[in-house]
Amino acid sequence: METSLDRRGFLKTLAVGSAAAVVAGAGLAGCAPQQKGTATAAAVSGTGLPEKWDEECDVLVIGSGYAGLAAAYEASKAGANTMIVEKMPTTGGNSAIADGDFAVCMSSAQKAKGIEDSVDKYVADMMTAGLGLNDEEKCRVLAEKSNETWEWTQSELGVEWDTDEDGNINVIPYGGHNTVRTIHPAIGHGSAITVPLTEKVTEMGVPIGTGRMVTKFFRDETGRMVGVQVNEKAKGNDPTTGNPVYIKANKGVVLASGGFGKDVAWRAQHDPHLDETVDCTNQDGATAEALAAAMKAGALAVHLDWIQLGPWCSPDETGYGKGPSYIDANVAYGMSIDPQTGKRIVSELADRRVYSNAIVENGVPLLQIVDEQNIPKWNYEANLQPAIDAGITKKFDTIEDVIAEYSLPDEFRAQLERYNTYVENRNDEEFGKMIPEDAKPLGDGPYYITRIWPKVHHTMGGVKTNMDAQVLDVDLNPIPGFFAAGEATGGVHGACRLGSCATADCLVNGRLAGQMAAQSE
Repeated sequence: METSLDRRGFLKTLAVGSAAAVVAGAGLAGCAPQQKGTATAAAVSGTGLPEKWDEECDVLVIGSGYAGLAAAYEASKAGANTMIVEKMPTTGGNSAIADGDFAVCMSSAQKAKGIEDSVDKYVADMMTAGLGLNDEEKCRVLAEKSNETWEWTQSELGVEWDTDEDGNINVIPYGGHNTVRTIHPAIGHGSAITVPLTEKVTEMGVPIGTGRMVTKFFRDETGRMVGVQVNEKAKGNDPTTGNPVYIKANKGVVLASGGFGKDVAWRAQHDPHLDETVDCTNQDGATAEALAAAMKAGALAVHLDWIQLGPWCSPDETGYGKGPSYIDANVAYGMSIDPQTGKRIVSELADRRVYSNAIVENGVPLLQIVDEQNIPKWNYEANLQPAIDAGITKKFDTIEDVIAEYSLPDEFRAQLERYNTYVENRNDEEFGKMIPEDAKPLGDGPYYITRIWPKVHHTMGGVKTNMDAQVLDVDLNPIPGFFAAGEATGGVHGACRLGSCATADCLVNGRLAGQMAAQSE
C-alpha cells in the first residue's frame, strides 16, 4: 500500500507535541477575520449582543453525543429549563457510532471475575498513554467516578452490557490498560447509551434542535456567557451559510460539540501530515466551527496538535466502516505481523499512539492473524460476518493457506511458534503484551486475516476546563456561565487518549457540566 505520509516527519510530529499550535490558536482567538455570509449579517447592538433574542432557556447544551446528552439530563433533572442544539440532521454524533466500550474501575463485573484494580492503576495507565501531559486530577476523577457512572447507565438509563454464558458481565482487555477493566455494551456500539439518553431527555421535555450549527458565542459587559448564534439550515459544515437564530441562556452554556477529526483543514494546521490523504473514522459533523467560535469568545484551547490515530482500522474500506469493532476486539487474542518479514513489530495491546506509530514507521499495513477459537464470542457473533461481507477480513482453513495467500517468508513459522509459546506461558518475551487468561495458542484454523492501517480517530485538544467543568479564558480565569465536557475539551488525555476512557470522560464530565450549569447564577 502506498501512502503519501512522510513517515519520519509523521512520527516526529506524533512523538513530540508542539506548543506552536496552541500559540497560533490563541492568536486566532483574538484576531480572526470577520466571517462573511448571510448568517453573520444579522444586526447586533452596540454592546455586541443581539438586538433581540429569538429563543430563551436556562441551560443551552451544544451537541448530542454522550457528553451533551448527559449534561442535558443532569441540568434538566436539577430543574433547569434545558435545550440541546445539534448541527447534524440526526442526534448522537461520534458517540452513536463508537464501540461504546467503557473503562470502569473497581466494578462489580471485575470483582465477580476476581480482577484486582484501583484508582491509582487507572490513573497510571492514562498518564502513561498521555505521556504525562494529562491533567492528573481530572484523570483521578474519571477513575473515581467511573463505576458510579457505569452503574448509573444501568439503574437510570437501562443500558444493557455484554454478558458471558453464565450471565456475568464480560470484562475485556484493551490496548494500553495493564488491568482488564473495559465493559462492552450488549448491542455492540455507542447507540446503546445515546438512544436511551435521548429518550430520557425527550421525556423530560428537553427539546433537541437538529440542523442548528453554533457559529458565535455572546458574553455580556461583565464577561459572562449569555447565549449563542446558531445557523439553521447551514450548507455542510460551512459557518458562513444558513439563517441566524439567537438563543439566550440564563444560567449557562455547555460546549459538548465533540472533536475536529473530520475537519481536514483544521487538523492539518495542527499536524500537517494529517492531510486529506489520511482517512478518518469520524462522522461528517466532527469539525471545528463551535471550537473556533469558543476561542474567538476568549476560551483557552490546549493540546490541539495532539491528534490520535486508531491503529485497528482497515485500509480496505473508507471511514469507520466495519473494521474497528471487529479488529479491536481481537488485539489481545491474535498477533499482527509485517507481511514482508513475517514478524511482529509491536505489542498488539500497546496504546493507540505507540501502536499507530509502529505501523506507520513500518510503512505497510500489518496483517492481524487470529483463529476462530480465539475470537471472543460476542465479537464472533456481532462483528465477524459484517467484516467478511465488507471485504476487509478473509477466512482461510489452514495456516498454510494463509502463508500461500500472502507469500509470507519462512520466518513467519518461527514467529508463530514463538507467539504460541508466549500464550502458553502467559509471558510475551518480545513486546510484553498482556496475555489474557482465556487466550489460546493459535491452532489449526480456520484463520481470519485482516489488514490494518491507522486512521484519524480522536482529537485530544479543545477548550481548557477547571474541576467544575468551567471553561477557562486566556488568563486562566473561569468564564462565568460557560461549561464544557467531552472531546470538545483538552488536557484530560494528554498526548493520547487511552481506549475506552472516552466514554468515562464524556459521561462523568458531561453530567458534571450539566449539574454545574444548572446551579450557575
